[in-house]
Amino acid sequence: MPEITWLLIRWVHVIAAVVWVGGNLILAMVIVPYFRQNLPPVQRIKLLSDIGKRFEPIVWGCVLVLFFTGIANIMNYFLSVDVSANVDNNPFMRTLLIKLILFIALLILTFLHSIVFAPKMLAAIDGLDESLEELPPEVKPLRTRMSIVSSLMGIVSLLILLAAVALGMGI
Repeated sequence: MPEITWLLIRWVHVIAAVVWVGGNLILAMVIVPYFRQNLPPVQRIKLLSDIGKRFEPIVWGCVLVLFFTGIANIMNYFLSVDVSANVDNNPFMRTLLIKLILFIALLILTFLHSIVFAPKMLAAIDGLDESLEELPPEVKPLRTRMSIVSSLMGIVSLLILLAAVALGMGI
């Protein structure tokens, strides 16, 4: 394929990563802290859930784009480089493996957050007064688990970006 095709594939890959990771980071670093300071917990959870539902199709669309453009980028690498020599000591292959493991971890965390914990949280707060200043004790462990998963999503996202930069540098 012409180089312009590979450039466009890589560009689409980067855009999908920016949207997914950037969206998660904006939520974690801007929206959640703002809501935490200005809204009671039940109202905050409902609003964040609404935002998450709107973001979810974008996230899973980005995941699909990243999957297919990632495969294309890996194939391009294998077609352009003789990887049969020194596969075990190839820094690109080692970093690529790390990036793929992190991607799978982020997929699992995203699945847990949006498909498992979010519906449970909505069910747990269903019917609660939105002006409550504190969540009932039985809801707090679920909120803690969601916070842990969200934090791990942010950390793994940043590590994926680090791996992507390392790949670009050939290390």
